Amino acid sequence: MEENNRIIEIGFSILSQSTGTEIPRNAIVAATIPDGTDEAVMLVGSSTTTRWKKGSEATVRKTVASFRAIPAPKSSMKIRAKSPQYSYM
Repeated sequence: MEENNRIIEIGFSILSQSTGTEIPRNAIVAATIPDGTDEAVMLVGSSTTTRWKKGSEATVRKTVASFRAIPAPKSSMKIRAKSPQYSYM
């Protein structure tokens, strides 16, 4: 864990729609809960395993290491009610 971030490294495969083959991927997930909130914010960086080995791992790691999530400043704006959605047949 770095600062308030939880870092998770995962490997998985996706199924290619065009060829029907599995494509292995690697990913790093950074997750945090900003101070004063109870909701998690996540950043996911991934690449095919081939590109991962050719250098994208370093780029993803650098990007994930820079991840920060802080609450937005309080606003004095009022929330407008959403208008109902109508469906016409």
